[in-house]
Amino acid sequence: MKKIYYGLMLLLSGMFMITASCSDDDEGSSDKAAPGQISNVRFVPNYGGGYFLYDIPDDPDFLYVRADYTVDSGEKVSKTSSTYTDTLFIEGFGQVKEYEVKLYSVDRNGNVSVPVVETITPMEANTNMVASTLKIRPGFSALIAEWTNELKQTVDVYVRLSDGEAVAEKVLSSNSKDGFFLVENLQNKDYTVSTYVKDQYGNVSGVQDCGTLKPLADAPLSKSSWTFLANQKLYGNRWNYDIDPNPDNQQPYDEYLEAFTKDSLRNAPPAAYEGRIEKFWDDVTYKMSPENYNIFNTGEWGYPYSYFIDLGRTVRGSRVRYWQRLSDKYGNENVQTFQLYISDDKDPTDGITDWEFVGTYKIIKPADSYEADQEAMAGHEFILYPKETKYTKPFRYLRFKAIKGFSERMVSVGSEITLYGLEGE
Repeated sequence: MKKIYYGLMLLLSGMFMITASCSDDDEGSSDKAAPGQISNVRFVPNYGGGYFLYDIPDDPDFLYVRADYTVDSGEKVSKTSSTYTDTLFIEGFGQVKEYEVKLYSVDRNGNVSVPVVETITPMEANTNMVASTLKIRPGFSALIAEWTNELKQTVDVYVRLSDGEAVAEKVLSSNSKDGFFLVENLQNKDYTVSTYVKDQYGNVSGVQDCGTLKPLADAPLSKSSWTFLANQKLYGNRWNYDIDPNPDNQQPYDEYLEAFTKDSLRNAPPAAYEGRIEKFWDDVTYKMSPENYNIFNTGEWGYPYSYFIDLGRTVRGSRVRYWQRLSDKYGNENVQTFQLYISDDKDPTDGITDWEFVGTYKIIKPADSYEADQEAMAGHEFILYPKETKYTKPFRYLRFKAIKGFSERMVSVGSEITLYGLEGE
């Protein structure tokens, strides 16, 4: 028994010594040596900054390069490169002048090399470049701001306007290459407009005077006279009335069957599950109850499909606002991409065949979750002709064609649609 006990003690003692030895070795081998410097440094200038090219040191512990510099506001900025690249980008400079940049090698143990000091001269600030592309034009009850941001750096675009009595300023933060900004809820009157651009480093472009601009008038169009367009109007007197007197159950004559089914040129089901097409224009964006979900639901109809609506009178369109099913925003059965067509056929008894394409519209989910929720609640607004400010031709009949959903499911739902524009011819 004693032999077993002594043997066990020796074993434990040996394990302790090994462990201690390993611990001592690890502690003793901690790397305190700074890595080597980068070499063969070259600088390529760009707007408000640029990038360095370099050769990394021959050091197995090398991790990345860090650039330290000071921008015009006095703010100290650090930028780091990826471990697997020989390029480091810097930004935030507001003038075309010399700046000092210190480039450090950093290893896996946090050791930092002696800096390589470079004097660089960037091109003019990115805020100035963005400002030079910024254009303002009248929209519908709004002003439209558009610009280009080639570097995709975050900038704040300011639009200042005055109606002679009050001054207001609107701002949008964006890092998109092609910027677009609506200054909404304006009246049909003259506004004196100016703009400027600011970045996160405090650089500000010069103020650009845009003169006097007058938004076009429009308003939400009443939906009280809207009705579901019967198939008879879509295809005129091409229906076999002997099958069923109910218009929803009638079938086209055989010779028109192919045309009827082609390209979804027929109404999707007026009702399926919990939704009816009339919910699409009842001015209620969401009401969760067993009796009324305030959505349309196509059932397993599949994309593409169309809803054809008789507005009941002639209008001219300017904008459209579309609401998703809010219980499942940006997902599942909601429509993501749709098209609009219009017609003013004066004699629909032979079928409406002169549909004019207006545009394709896609719901883009904002990256910020709060912004995404707010936009879904408010409805997604689209200018019918985004490249120019104009009304549609006068029309009475509207075709809503769903192209694609947020998922691969064939079931499709939506909550509400509102048209903006002018009444009459």
